[in-house]
Amino acid sequence: MTRANWYSSEPALTRILRRRLGPAYEKAKGRLEKMGDGAANEGAALAHVADHNGPRLVTHDRLGERIDEIEYHPAYRQLQQLGYGGGIVAATYNPALAAERGEAPKSLTFALGYLFGQAEAGMFCPVCMTDGAAHLLDQHATKELQERFIPPLASTDLSTLYTGAMFLTEKEGGSDVGMVKTVAKGGKGVPGEAVTLYGDKWFCSNVDADVIMILARPEGAGPGTKGLGLYVLPRTLEGKRNGYRIDRIKDKLGERSFPTGEVTLDGARAFLLGGPGEGFHQMTEMLNLSRLYNAVASVSGMRRALVEALAWSETRVAFKKPVIQHPLMSEVLMDMACEQRVALNWAFRGVALMDRMETRKASEEERRTLRMMTPLLKYWLGKRAVEVVQEGVEALAGNGYIEDWPMARVLRDVHVLPIWEGTTNILVLDTFRAIKKEAGHEMLLAEVEKGLAEAPGELKARLTQLTDELKAGLVELAGDPRAEHALKDWTDRAALLWSITTSLSKAAGFGTDTDVRAARRVLARRAPVGLLRTDRATPDEVRAIAFS
Repeated sequence: MTRANWYSSEPALTRILRRRLGPAYEKAKGRLEKMGDGAANEGAALAHVADHNGPRLVTHDRLGERIDEIEYHPAYRQLQQLGYGGGIVAATYNPALAAERGEAPKSLTFALGYLFGQAEAGMFCPVCMTDGAAHLLDQHATKELQERFIPPLASTDLSTLYTGAMFLTEKEGGSDVGMVKTVAKGGKGVPGEAVTLYGDKWFCSNVDADVIMILARPEGAGPGTKGLGLYVLPRTLEGKRNGYRIDRIKDKLGERSFPTGEVTLDGARAFLLGGPGEGFHQMTEMLNLSRLYNAVASVSGMRRALVEALAWSETRVAFKKPVIQHPLMSEVLMDMACEQRVALNWAFRGVALMDRMETRKASEEERRTLRMMTPLLKYWLGKRAVEVVQEGVEALAGNGYIEDWPMARVLRDVHVLPIWEGTTNILVLDTFRAIKKEAGHEMLLAEVEKGLAEAPGELKARLTQLTDELKAGLVELAGDPRAEHALKDWTDRAALLWSITTSLSKAAGFGTDTDVRAARRVLARRAPVGLLRTDRATPDEVRAIAFS
């Protein structure tokens, strides 16, 4: 049997990376192909095993000493070698990969992560947290903390690797982060100084991470998010366990290969990154990076569902012909392929803007564009992932519902994507916060205009109409202080319009014939004119969207 390769089989991704990486592409190509091969073959098999043999919390050793260690199945360790060893985090921070990333570190990081995530969505969360921890250290830490923690966070060698985490959520403060009650005692507000932490954290993903970014309120600081400080919490200090306990591991619907736990901090030593007035603002940088990871994970889930559904439909015979040759199944597969293509393009437009931020070359307009785009990307693509993966489960019929096959796990895993890093309502409110504070709608409309300028005639007329409706809706909402109930409808239309026009924009690196076809179909499905579709999908057209 021919080995699959999820990189070489998706030319749309190859085109994106050739453009983004430029001269560095030829140096990175081997790494990308290796990840595409490893994820599609060994990675996919290991992910199934790790999911069904999840981590176990060992609180005490045989002598009764508290150790709070997590035991992992060997399959998870092998997945770590594929993911971290394959360079997902190292692509941004490790000097050894500088020639491969060129001027686009996040494009290489997210491309590798996108491929890995098709195999294993669970570990993609710790990978995200590790990248986020390295980012905050790189941007805000003292030189001593940077030298101490960034190299192991960016390691490709498991014997020296540190993984990262972000501990925000408490019983009192989930979406309302300003309710955080964890207290930081000691210190004078000097970056890098040590404090001790006391409190509880309720939802701690990658709970046994080596380097944890944690929010706490310094003694005497004011209420709300403005009173919070951001700290670096190491798992161990001088070879000994730090002063916090892992109380239990959550029993999750999906993402079961890695541990999410509850933690009690009892004199844990941590180091200040940013005090009141700075801490929460700094943490939002990691949060926004995580939201982009979430969006890319959404596209990964869609791609895996599409690949599995296509493979099954090509070989499964029903009523004397392969299932894909039945018109209704061709329509389903075409919808899946088009949704995934449009999502891929839009997500990597966000990645391109993140590249500019990471290399400190972003203009003010680019920064504002990414600020407006990030909550929309995370919200819209997370919702689409659940929908597309559900279609993938149904395409395999009964086998899609059985845990021996991959789609049941993929469906369980994607259900977290609309929740983590901000639920739908939080993201809608954040979108309007970007509009109110930074005129983010101006950035949205500027990007939309680029796609409109290159849209084919019949598409241009419909998209122009939607753009006008979006502008009018914004005026209407601004004039009604009680209009919060209507914000989601506006956000839905804004996300649809932005995603569609991105796929049409040659200026953004897209606009191929297949991009346009995918955009046209998604628009017809999401914002139809009339009841019946006039086009008809064929198996060859489905393959063209999926594999060209």
